[in-house]
Amino acid sequence: MAALLIALAVLVTPALAADSQKNQAPRFKHVGGTENVRYGCVGTLQILDDALAFRCESSVVTIPYRDIETLQYRSDVTRRVRKMKVRWTAIPPEHSGGSKNIYFTVTYRAAGAVHVLILEISEDQMRPYLAEIDLKAGRRVEVQSHENYSP
Repeated sequence: MAALLIALAVLVTPALAADSQKNQAPRFKHVGGTENVRYGCVGTLQILDDALAFRCESSVVTIPYRDIETLQYRSDVTRRVRKMKVRWTAIPPEHSGGSKNIYFTVTYRAAGAVHVLILEISEDQMRPYLAEIDLKAGRRVEVQSHENYSP
């Protein structure tokens, strides 16, 4: 009987762990920007009624939709963003995600200055956010396409 219980526990425990991971909010990783957020800090992105809010550890960056200038989801951080003359607290990555989009970049104005927030997130975790951000922000997220069309 004890062997049966142990075998059952061995089979059920990984399934429960996988199920709990599915129900967790996607984890966004801070990889660049102008805000006072630790590089590599992992947190959540909340889509509020009037703002986006990135929360990790003790840092919170809240970006009102009315202040957003661009929203991009790409395999790289564009050269235009990387070369911006802003006060970087974390230099944006120069490498690419290849044929997969991984960088969500938000540029916005606050207190008369341009600000940037760059988060890393996988395509499968970002996909559900795209339509809701488009709707709430009142502007489209520029998503880089990787589809190859042949004639």
